[in-house]
Amino acid sequence: MPKGTRKIGFSFDETHITHFGGMWLIQRFCNQLRLRWLIQKYVRIPDRGALYYPAEMVMALMFAIIMGLRRINKTEILQYNGAFLEMLGLTRFPDQSTLRRFLKRLPVKFIRQLARLHDSLRAHLFPFPHTRSTLIFDLDSVVIVVYGRAEGARIGYNPKKRGRRSYHPLLCFEAHFQEFWHGSLRPGNTVTSTGAVAFLKICLAKVPQEIARSRIRFRMDSGFYRSRVVRFLDDSGCGYVMVAKEFPHLKKRARGCKFQRLQNGWQVGEFREKVYHKWSKLHRFVVLRRPTPEDPAEAEQLTLFKDKEYVYHLFVTNLEISPWRIYLFYNPRATIEKNIRELLYDYPLGKIPTDTWTANVAFFQILLFAADIVHWFKRLCLPPQYLTTTLDTVRTDFLVLPARLVREHKKNVVKLPHDYHHQKEFLAALKKIEKLRLPTNFRFCK
Repeated sequence: MPKGTRKIGFSFDETHITHFGGMWLIQRFCNQLRLRWLIQKYVRIPDRGALYYPAEMVMALMFAIIMGLRRINKTEILQYNGAFLEMLGLTRFPDQSTLRRFLKRLPVKFIRQLARLHDSLRAHLFPFPHTRSTLIFDLDSVVIVVYGRAEGARIGYNPKKRGRRSYHPLLCFEAHFQEFWHGSLRPGNTVTSTGAVAFLKICLAKVPQEIARSRIRFRMDSGFYRSRVVRFLDDSGCGYVMVAKEFPHLKKRARGCKFQRLQNGWQVGEFREKVYHKWSKLHRFVVLRRPTPEDPAEAEQLTLFKDKEYVYHLFVTNLEISPWRIYLFYNPRATIEKNIRELLYDYPLGKIPTDTWTANVAFFQILLFAADIVHWFKRLCLPPQYLTTTLDTVRTDFLVLPARLVREHKKNVVKLPHDYHHQKEFLAALKKIEKLRLPTNFRFCK
């Protein structure tokens, strides 16, 4: 049996090593986007004699988020990560107190400028790798438990930590590519539909002009079932499918409508009813029911309303397609739950960094910006099968790599493991980044 190394000495004189060698791909990608220059030009904040420029602080936070450092106080390990400091062009990584002070002194104007830059880059990259003629927006909210006395944290609906203060952000993703579209951080005592109409208006304002409203669809759960939301969607010209609230009169109509049996054993039906009792307009309600599962545990997991024989799905929609196609169209909306879990656990959305509302909003926007940078990197540089993978998979396959930055023949060379499994995909991604030629007519969203 071979023996392991027995005699070994230690020294602490290496200055350019890292266990995030694959982050050079992200660094090269951000360079091609001219991200640092764009932040410097369009996101203005007084320097006040600080050791770091605002663009450096934002880039440092984004890279730390992408690398998986879940709390600001965990970033201290980057202070002796020489190769990573070379990526950012820093001599020393900001310590946790510096990062928190930076977030706390950011004015609201800065946050708005950063969000507009994010929107501008999204619009700039929208046609790549190919243009889209339709959009499907999935909306949902999530409860973020807040420990301590953070500003804006309120006691509201909290299914896991009842009575705890929380935030309740609203999020929107575009379904085709799973690209983040818009987000809003809100106090925890808001309900899902609070501010939903204004939120929808912003989502539509970001849609490229060449896409007609009739080519846009929304998918929403019952939390958005409010008269004002339905009225806005009716007037907007967009299509929508929304889970209806389980009101007694709707449940009665759903059970009593005429059903058609499908080959898979499900039954479909529909009826016309008012969304709001004072309205004169009737809306289309689609009903699907399936036999109640025999397994009690499986039946208990279903949160839809049910009786002894059937479990029901009830939707309100303005789409004139068959009831079964309504269900097939809505069903993939479950992907947004995966996207939100990724923001909570692969990104540090669940770790609120400060006790100040404005600072937390700034961190929220920086995090969402970083999430879209990873999305654009997957979409434009990695093989197609990575488009729907999580950040954790991208980290494991590409970003978390032991590496050493050396100088050879007057050139900087990043030394990576010789038996790296994804070397072919890594080099292909690097080639795509080098060939990435974006239009020069960048337009900042006013």
